[in-house]
Amino acid sequence: MASDTRKGDVELVAVTKRFGNMVAVDNVSLRIPHGAYCCLLGPSGCGKTTILRMIAGHETPSQGDIRIGGESVAGQSPLRPR
Repeated sequence: MASDTRKGDVELVAVTKRFGNMVAVDNVSLRIPHGAYCCLLGPSGCGKTTILRMIAGHETPSQGDIRIGGESVAGQSPLRPR
């Protein structure tokens, strides 16, 4: 874990999510520092819910990585103890 990463930091690294031929999220990179407030804004169908579902572990990115506290959580169960 990098020294500038804190336990609650959430980071999306070049995340893409496809459902068949449809691209729901396209190459999104985002870092939300521990304790920060973040809003995802956009029109219906732009991928906001899909991003939240991937962070929560209910969807797996097609490409890229999701890190919480510097640890990759992409593809892990939302019920996994931390």
